[in-house]
Amino acid sequence: MNAEKLATGDPRIVAIANANLAYPDGMGAVLALKRNGLNARRVAGADLWLDLVARYASTKRFYLVGGTSEVIEETARRLRASYPDLRLQYRSGYFSADETGQMIENVRTTRSDIVLVATGSPQQELLMADLYAAHPAAYVGLGGSFDVFVGKKPRAPRWIRSAGLEWAYQFARNPSRLHRLPAYLKFAILLAAGRVR
Repeated sequence: MNAEKLATGDPRIVAIANANLAYPDGMGAVLALKRNGLNARRVAGADLWLDLVARYASTKRFYLVGGTSEVIEETARRLRASYPDLRLQYRSGYFSADETGQMIENVRTTRSDIVLVATGSPQQELLMADLYAAHPAAYVGLGGSFDVFVGKKPRAPRWIRSAGLEWAYQFARNPSRLHRLPAYLKFAILLAAGRVR
């Protein structure tokens, strides 16, 4: 969860988050949890998925969905270079509605244990819900993490991340994201009013 998802309040995403384990990927979610009396810290998806691969590379089957064909191929190449025993299936994040059914069947038949989906929100959450209905496994939504992993998109410097300002860094580096700013402003108002739950 992040500030944008909390502010938008898409009932489909809220239902999915409430039925599963959602983690605070953005500082907005951390602030909302703290406002509600819970101790929390940010868990960046860009770090979480790499920790999962490192921990379970030799014992679990992985399936990756996301990025362009070039990005996902390079992601798989780098992972296999680091983890030779890794059992890995993957596909790009660009596919038609017809291909969705084929992918769901592929995830099921490969008996993947951990499915990492980096197609952006809300598409990734809706896709993970459909995948889970066909094949219960651990699913993690990752936004643009594969692009960051292969160096196509930069990650904020560590000091900016530590200060909780990665969102501001992304706005500054990519002005095309500014259309999302109203959701962040709405979140700030809701948070100040104590209306984020």
